[in-house]
Amino acid sequence: MILCEYTIKTFIQNVIPANSTGRSTHEMQEMKARPFVAVSGCFLIYLGLGLIHLFGNIIPYLTSYLRERVDRNTTYEQTAWLIYTTESIGSFFFCGVWLAERIGHRSSILIGTVIYSIGTAATYWSIQYSLEATIVTLGVVTNIGVICCYGFPLAAAMEFFPNSKGLVAGIVSSGMPFTPVVMNNLHTYFMNPNNLQTEADGYFSDSGILDRVPTLFLIIGALQGGILVTGLFLYQKPPSEIFEEDSSVTSEGNSTNQKIEETQPPFPREFGVVPKEALKMKEFYILLIACIGSIHSSLFVNNFYKTYGQKFIDDDTFLATTGSASGVVHVVCRVLIGQMLDKISFKLTSLILMGLKTILVFTLVAASYGGKVMFMIWICGLFATFSVEYVCIPVAVVEVFGKKHTAKIYGMIYSTAGALVIFWPVVFQAIIPNFGWFGAFCLIGSISLIGFFASMTFPEKYHTQPAK
Repeated sequence: MILCEYTIKTFIQNVIPANSTGRSTHEMQEMKARPFVAVSGCFLIYLGLGLIHLFGNIIPYLTSYLRERVDRNTTYEQTAWLIYTTESIGSFFFCGVWLAERIGHRSSILIGTVIYSIGTAATYWSIQYSLEATIVTLGVVTNIGVICCYGFPLAAAMEFFPNSKGLVAGIVSSGMPFTPVVMNNLHTYFMNPNNLQTEADGYFSDSGILDRVPTLFLIIGALQGGILVTGLFLYQKPPSEIFEEDSSVTSEGNSTNQKIEETQPPFPREFGVVPKEALKMKEFYILLIACIGSIHSSLFVNNFYKTYGQKFIDDDTFLATTGSASGVVHVVCRVLIGQMLDKISFKLTSLILMGLKTILVFTLVAASYGGKVMFMIWICGLFATFSVEYVCIPVAVVEVFGKKHTAKIYGMIYSTAGALVIFWPVVFQAIIPNFGWFGAFCLIGSISLIGFFASMTFPEKYHTQPAK
């Protein structure tokens, strides 16, 4: 309650000033409500796009189905191709920004929603055919939909609250990790109501569980699509877009100078660094390396925590609850860390999070000796560090390069880091069978350590040259 009260007060302090003379009371109320509606819509859009955060819970069911009903040779190392294809393709969301600039934000979200829902629901049929077909529908088609929706809601939400960019980024981006909080236990109850355990080889073989797997994707497609549609209804045009439209009308002689003053955005317009110039700045590459170090380790933990936990915890419901609890921690930490970024530097915040992540990954193998309690603490602790790539780096991009091209520059960083994850399935097929989970943790921990060192080199002070 205290956090919610503080958040509301912080928002109110940044609402459009009530000095726009000439507006009716109703118009002023709409202006004050618009930022809150906009943030709510952006949050729901990300909540609807949170499929990748469900993989950690549903991959054991999906892999077991393919192994028992389609191809007996299917393993978790092979279904990793689905996970990393999803991340690799979804990381090119800057293409969606390009689309949205040409057809409009709402049109892009609508197209993305349709593609996303169809791709997820079509997995009902593709999973009955092959892993490759499943990768096409759930890994490729679905993420084309993500590309159309993902890039601009975060940047748009931050425009409404320019003095609390970190807090807003944390709230909006927490929509995706909140998805498993809402869905994990519902999916587990539907799939495994009797809390049956995997066989000795780590896969489910119960026919009741396997029979429900294809239907699960129809349910996910319908639920996630419905959330996206709701977010689309609430989505608001960012202030800069409204200003540009009003300025266009004014230039045609349909408005007066008074109209220009009334439509002035509630913060100074900034012309940030263009993407081409950003590539010449060292801060871009430091943020890129930090993003690689964070996103690769986050993706591994997010998608394999349950697969690893099944090795020594015989309680499917507990593992699903662990995913939900870690999702809650992830959501809360995104908001708190966003709030921290409004008060302390990106460098210090990133060092704290990357340092904690590195330690927890290297020591995760000890959870097999510590049991349920240690496993949940370590997984929740790791999820608390995921804010580096989703909150810290976007805010750093705004601070260093300006807000005008935030979505594009962040998209360049995230897509480069995300595209590189496609190599991990090959690595895991060599590492896990020969060196076990300990070998995988050591490798992933080393990648996280590189991100920590990159954060250390980030300059405390920087000067951004506005684009001409």
